[in-house]
Amino acid sequence: MKHLLLPLLFCLLCGSICAQKAVYPLPLDSNSKVKLSGKQFCYALSTTAIRVDVTVVKVREIKGYYSDYAEKLLGLTNIISDNRTFYKVKEVSISTHETSDDNLVFVVEPSPKQLKDPEFLNSLLAHRNPPFNSQFETTYNTQVTPIPQFFQNYANVTYTETEDAFVETKIINGVVTQVPANRTHVVSKTADQKVQEAVDRITQIRKERNALISGEQEVAYSHDALNLMISKLDEAENDYLDLFRGISLEDEIHYTFYRVPESTDNSINIFSMDSENGFALPANPNDNLYSLQFKVHDHQDLKPASSPDNTNNGYRFRRPQTVQISLMLNGEKIHDFGLYLLDQWGVIETLPVNTDCDINKVGMVN
Repeated sequence: MKHLLLPLLFCLLCGSICAQKAVYPLPLDSNSKVKLSGKQFCYALSTTAIRVDVTVVKVREIKGYYSDYAEKLLGLTNIISDNRTFYKVKEVSISTHETSDDNLVFVVEPSPKQLKDPEFLNSLLAHRNPPFNSQFETTYNTQVTPIPQFFQNYANVTYTETEDAFVETKIINGVVTQVPANRTHVVSKTADQKVQEAVDRITQIRKERNALISGEQEVAYSHDALNLMISKLDEAENDYLDLFRGISLEDEIHYTFYRVPESTDNSINIFSMDSENGFALPANPNDNLYSLQFKVHDHQDLKPASSPDNTNNGYRFRRPQTVQISLMLNGEKIHDFGLYLLDQWGVIETLPVNTDCDINKVGMVN
């Protein structure tokens, strides 16, 4: 969301009757003859904080149980041969938010009439600026992709039933007779048996799918029913193929943090990324370094803001400046975010003395 505030040029038509008594910049000069009455409030000019949202993908590659047989039995060559974990950046986005500039604070002495005006006092209380730290905490959350149940549970199927045939000797009606019999018991599957079972199932699935496609079945399935059965067979084949080629899982980690650049900054480092260790904040210059680059867009003749002197001037406000923000990776531009209005790049202007303004349109009340 771009920071599109209109220039602060509108004032209330209260005139000097309801206007403030005095406005002074802080801190007051030790030699200043200004004496405050004690019935005043402070406001700070606004500055622009940049919210950065980063989505990092944690990739987990898990070797298939039967990867050693993949090429020999199925002709698969593009497989995961070793377990590994690595990180990569998926997305970076920014938005802008207002906060107070603690370096540009002014004290206002309201007029006696303003001090008696409930609307004026209630407006100051309602728009009091919350502390900076409570607004801009660093947060993150993780979305984990679970291991597919078929892949996770297949390795646990290590037993099978087998039958032994034998002859029992029984006495039936007083006659000794040999009777055929069998006994079922559970035995552990060998690795080769499990591999061959998976290969046989893949072969069977392919035969069933080919029969559906070629129309060998005698049932006239509808188009939707046929597509559904084929898709289910495709899913089953992929489940078994994963036992040979392995699986790749992607977990998403979302980070949110804030930066407040200075008007003298051409760029600021925001974070770094290491493929093995992941996201780093603060940025580590030895890793892949991501930064924001700032470039003034409209080259209007902006005079630099002079230091306010301790005189009874009117309200100060800052006209925001249009700045182009780009994302850089190791000093190379990889994305343009576009144009944003940034307060700290603007020029400070002063309203005429005794001209009253809506204070919430001028700055942020402390």
